[in-house]
Amino acid sequence: MSAPKPCLADLALINGKIITVDEKFSFAEAVSVKNGRIHAVGTTEEVMKLTGPETKIVDLKGRTVMPGLYDSHLHVVGTGSAIQIINCRTPPMMSIEDLKNAVAEKVKEVKPGEWILGRGWDQVKLAEQRNPSRYDFDEVSPDNPVVLTRTCGHLIVANSKALEIGGVSKDTPQPLGGVIVKDENGEPTGMLEEGPAMNLVRNQIPQEGVEDYMGQIKTACEAFNAVGITSVIDAGNTSDHMAAYQRLKENGELTVRTNMMLAAIQKSEPIEDSVKRINEFPMLSGYGDELLKFQGLKILIDGGVGGRTALLREHYENDPEDYGVLTVPVENLQKLVDAGNMRGMLCGIHCAGGAAMDIVIDAFKKTNKVKPIKGRRFYLIHAYQPTEQNFKDCRDMGIMVASQPSFLYYLGDSYYGNVGPERSKWLKPHRAWLDEGIMCAAGTDSPVTPYPPFVSLWTSIARRTEINDTQMGTEQKVTRKEAIKMYTLNGAYLTFEEDIKGSIEPGKLADMIIIDRDVMTCPEDDVKDTKVLTTYLGGKVVFEA
Repeated sequence: MSAPKPCLADLALINGKIITVDEKFSFAEAVSVKNGRIHAVGTTEEVMKLTGPETKIVDLKGRTVMPGLYDSHLHVVGTGSAIQIINCRTPPMMSIEDLKNAVAEKVKEVKPGEWILGRGWDQVKLAEQRNPSRYDFDEVSPDNPVVLTRTCGHLIVANSKALEIGGVSKDTPQPLGGVIVKDENGEPTGMLEEGPAMNLVRNQIPQEGVEDYMGQIKTACEAFNAVGITSVIDAGNTSDHMAAYQRLKENGELTVRTNMMLAAIQKSEPIEDSVKRINEFPMLSGYGDELLKFQGLKILIDGGVGGRTALLREHYENDPEDYGVLTVPVENLQKLVDAGNMRGMLCGIHCAGGAAMDIVIDAFKKTNKVKPIKGRRFYLIHAYQPTEQNFKDCRDMGIMVASQPSFLYYLGDSYYGNVGPERSKWLKPHRAWLDEGIMCAAGTDSPVTPYPPFVSLWTSIARRTEINDTQMGTEQKVTRKEAIKMYTLNGAYLTFEEDIKGSIEPGKLADMIIIDRDVMTCPEDDVKDTKVLTTYLGGKVVFEA
């Protein structure tokens, strides 16, 4: 009786360098794929023995392969939308005058009264070194409402037409948890800070529907595939977003593995409505499959350091009265966390500033007494300023962190100005999180910062800013191996998927990328310029350069 034939591979990548991200962080020459999963990893000779006439063989010619990258915190619909509206980033927008010109051009394309939207500006990068105002855009768009969102997503500038439609005037009282910025005469400048203020205007923008969201998700997924992202956590979804995802999945058009998070508060709803919606939501953490899954509840309680809305323990530089903004009252936060916990959802909470972190960890402590959370992978989002007590509490309750190294690069110059040189060294201290034994995953928070992952991966290694090349704390650098794990296996751990993704090992999903350089040995600054040549999702090509 002849020996059984080996199971033949569908795909084999040979003659390369495979960064496996296994327990030993080992390297191999080749990898094979069968039925969408990693079949074997080893030498080219070993893998070739598993191929047959039907096997697609790719000769890597020395190129590098690594696991598909996992962005642990971003906004897919927001990214797709940002790609479709005015790009306010610097570059291409070098000044407020450039922003005005872009709006003026858009006015020519749209109907009178139609909304003009954009996103991405950062006052630190603009020639005028100031925030734009309503008056800047009134000059070029007196009849069309204009809303341009700051890169962080926590501030908008609206022109007079948009403020008029939103009912924002000199007499409008300050909303709880938000700020209507006013001049010395009490007139709104057009700057609105945080959701309760921004929603006065944003809620007037015509509502998008499931079809719109499907287009935005598809646009974002295509962009992600092109830069090597194969998995994401999409933070802050509505039911319509989730319906759009399901329709794309049914149509075979979803090309990024997605963990959806329910937005705890939607628009300007009362807290009672938020709690009721959570209590009645039909999905619990972990529901779904390898392509589309429900992760849990996303809550946001403060803003960002760049716009001075993150809630700090100490005041911002040169303003003793400014500690930032708490967007959700403490008692309401506890109601949301308890509702999610009792319903069976893990909670991921946006808490950028140190004071916000303290509030969130306290809420976790209280809900832990109602129903234990250890082992359920609750986590902090952003978490710029941990203390020794924060570290201890996180270890005790098994709390993890979703961090965005790219913030230090793209937004770091404004951080440096807002909190000064000493505090800047400790913002997003990845070295400390890892050394304290706390799981830390990486991402970009796109569209807050651009989604291409290798800039973010490099920033965790280099910790330098984009404009002034400012060093943001050398002692908090991580190694290349650690940076890669933060963007692969650690992201998978955050979603209980470390057994099926995040590394190139037999039995795991065949999500891999071929890149144009060896990120383990190339000059450090070259890491951020890495280009993706091919992206595989389950062994199928979803992008090819």
